[in-house]
Amino acid sequence: MLYIVLPAYNEAAALPALFMDIEQNCAPIPHQIVVVNDGSTDLTRDVIHKYSLSHENVHEVNHAQNQGLGAALNSGFQYVLNYNRTQSPGSENCVYPEQEVPDMVITMDADNTQPADCIPLLYAEICSGADLVIASRYVQGGEQHGLSLGRRILSWGAGKVMHYFVPIAGVRDYSCGFRAYRLSILAQGTRLYGSNIIKSRNFSGMVELLLKVAPFAERVTEVPLKLHYELKKGASKMRIGATIWGYARLIYQIKSKNWSTVEWAEE
Repeated sequence: MLYIVLPAYNEAAALPALFMDIEQNCAPIPHQIVVVNDGSTDLTRDVIHKYSLSHENVHEVNHAQNQGLGAALNSGFQYVLNYNRTQSPGSENCVYPEQEVPDMVITMDADNTQPADCIPLLYAEICSGADLVIASRYVQGGEQHGLSLGRRILSWGAGKVMHYFVPIAGVRDYSCGFRAYRLSILAQGTRLYGSNIIKSRNFSGMVELLLKVAPFAERVTEVPLKLHYELKKGASKMRIGATIWGYARLIYQIKSKNWSTVEWAEE
């Protein structure tokens, strides 16, 4: 079964188009959508609830207060792990009927800047034996549009720095959150680090998650991503200073081999 986890904070304007985009691109693939409303102050919760009433494969998880990207993903992963234990998903409707389909989770932004037509590519890679797949801006065919120069430099620099300190074979894009994980490696990460596998509140949490689960992955690959940030409705929620500080904390923890005692930078 494919589970799509969407962390959402004040994305009422973007979610309807994203839901439609996902349904159009994932029609041949059995899938469940888990939307984590992270304490939104707009109509995000209402949009999710309304859509869940008419689509039985849409599930809503609500935080009473905004807790940050990492906490939203933690909640989404725990929902999927618990849901998966109660289900017996089959592969008879899979577009790859010749092989058993592993349970997997795809994470993507809820702001409709990451195209859902990339989901079948991520799905196919997991079905073909990959354990972790990243939608990457830095492989052949990858593009990014609408990002400020500062954001471009931050993403590129984060990849270079992390590749220097903790190289992961097959990874160029360390910070993009549009990824597919075999559910088993998320379960292994949860057993080792606890249900709150991501400790950071800022966007460096995506790199933290990658570094924590990559050791469980025998095969990590990337597929090209065409990011269209100009489609985003509303201001960016990323605080560049907090994210840079988060990356510095990550490097400190890597060098000290300690994932639990260092206080994480908060947004």
